[in-house]
Amino acid sequence: MPQTAVRPGVSVVVPFLGDERAALRLLAHLGALDTIAGDELIVADNTDEGIAAPALGDLARVVRASAERSSYHARNAGARAASRDWLLFVDADCAPAPDLLERYFTPRPGDGEGLLAGTIVDHPEHDSLLARYARSRNFYRGERGLQGSDGGYAPTGNLMVRRAAFEASGGFAEGIRSAGDVDLCWRIQAEGWLLTRRPSAVVAHRHRQDLPSFLGMLARYGAGASWLNRRYPGSSPRWPLSPFELARSGVDVVRHTATGNRDEAAFRLVDALGLVAHNVGYRSANEIGGQ
Repeated sequence: MPQTAVRPGVSVVVPFLGDERAALRLLAHLGALDTIAGDELIVADNTDEGIAAPALGDLARVVRASAERSSYHARNAGARAASRDWLLFVDADCAPAPDLLERYFTPRPGDGEGLLAGTIVDHPEHDSLLARYARSRNFYRGERGLQGSDGGYAPTGNLMVRRAAFEASGGFAEGIRSAGDVDLCWRIQAEGWLLTRRPSAVVAHRHRQDLPSFLGMLARYGAGASWLNRRYPGSSPRWPLSPFELARSGVDVVRHTATGNRDEAAFRLVDALGLVAHNVGYRSANEIGGQ
């Protein structure tokens, strides 16, 4: 229920690409968020069918964003529909803490702060092998991301952006599959805005549960890292892949299995598979529809 205004109003922008079940889960996520009268909830529906609107009802404004199958395209569409001075980008598979918006403004950002980076933690419902793996490898820490960048960015699963900084930057790059969040953060900072971290502003992320889609995600991140490295030379090198690295992973798998440490044995196997997937992705196109 909206509270008395004690902070600036925020436009919460969520890109959506999923089925009816995912839309109902998003309804629960947004419904649990503490808001004030100046806030607005915007869902950018990236599906062809327009799945979000029937499930969300009057809770959020739904805008269609189906011209391109891309979360960056959807976020831009949501931002264009927004009217507040701050834009909070949250992913549909992230459950925000009820006081998320208040946490972003504790303390109040200074005039030079254009990016506020929240925290992404593991969703308590998920304790699968891959969820534990992602947690052990700090996959969603923005200080150093999966694209292999040199830091200074935050994932758009939980990122507050000053509207003036977002518009001056031109928004997210479109036509790409990955690394748009890194690129946006770097361009905004290049204009003189600061990125500061709000560790207490928390969302809980639902990790991928099956290995093929997890490896596909790593390949996509590899493509994004390669795109970043061309755009910002030297910023995002390829993850080193060699027979030695793979052999070392194999030795670790055997050693951990022998000592009964099944999780770490599985983690080292996923390390090896992920290394291969990232390298495959690094050699592929990041452009949508590219090879």
